[in-house]
Amino acid sequence: MRLALRLVNLLVALVTLASALAVLFSDLRVPGYRAHYRDALWFVALYAAVQGVMLVGFARDGRLVPWLALSKAAAAYLFLAGFTHLWPYWRVWTPARYVYQLFEWGEERQVGLMACVFLGRGAFNTLNAMYFTAPWSRPLRFRRPLLGRTVTAAPMAATVFFVWTFLALQREEARTFSSEAQDVARLVYESLDCDAVRAHAGTTTTDLRQRGERRYEVRIAYGCALTRVLVRAEDGRIGKVAGPQLQCCREGS
Repeated sequence: MRLALRLVNLLVALVTLASALAVLFSDLRVPGYRAHYRDALWFVALYAAVQGVMLVGFARDGRLVPWLALSKAAAAYLFLAGFTHLWPYWRVWTPARYVYQLFEWGEERQVGLMACVFLGRGAFNTLNAMYFTAPWSRPLRFRRPLLGRTVTAAPMAATVFFVWTFLALQREEARTFSSEAQDVARLVYESLDCDAVRAHAGTTTTDLRQRGERRYEVRIAYGCALTRVLVRAEDGRIGKVAGPQLQCCREGS
């Protein structure tokens, strides 16, 4: 069990480190790449260094392993706590952007991405930290049974919560998603020009669009860092597309 978990942690650290190094190389060597993603070189380098520590730590299987597992779980909790507001920006700015792209199976369905976030970052990192810190919590169960059981039960409850959240989101997506509305959202997003983005930056517009015999309510939240297009069909189901419009900001500066 320990070897299997170490191998999974090694693989995650290796893939994430590869993404960070690819981002760092592109920032330094590819013209316009750093400006497009607004990368801070110090942050990308620090991120790569942290993943390097993770890789070496789990490979050596030394005293740092429990602390590394705990730090991964803590980072996951902080990430998930602000997921709704943080994710649209983090998916673009993170040096692990290429890892997340592996789980993006199209704008239509988010099952891969949600599995990565809630099952991978949430449930796995919780169980991972629980396993590697078991030598710390096990004696506590004998010295202080109530506290020891609470310490053990809390991670299990968190794991159940992450799995339940993932399943609930998938059910909600199946109930509310419209492929037709998604097509309209994509067409609207692709039709946006920089003049419109700059003119409406920081505002939200709503209008009706006709496609064939069907009408769709289109809501556009303009912004240079992030522009969102939300389309609602007549049956209430939705489609949405979001992305940065950084080129428009540079052109307007």
